[in-house]
Amino acid sequence: MDTKTKEILEDVRDRLREANDNRNIANSERLLSVAAGAFVLYTGITRMFKTPLSSLAEVAVGGALILRGATGYCPVKDSMCCTRGTTGVGHIVAE
Repeated sequence: MDTKTKEILEDVRDRLREANDNRNIANSERLLSVAAGAFVLYTGITRMFKTPLSSLAEVAVGGALILRGATGYCPVKDSMCCTRGTTGVGHIVAE
């Protein structure tokens, strides 16, 4: 392999390691998020012309669930859960 290919592969490895460090949901949650997101997205798309406003909301929520499952990171869960080594009160007081 040439040097450019090695640089690209190393960059991909670094990004995957970084993404793995930022994961805060389990693999089972990821799978359920993708499945539920796909279902909600599908129902939103199929009902687009019957109820456009609620369908747009379904498409947005379905897309967010798919993104949550694909990346393994949930910013809502990250902001709600305490960090390791601190209690719930200590986490609230620290902020």
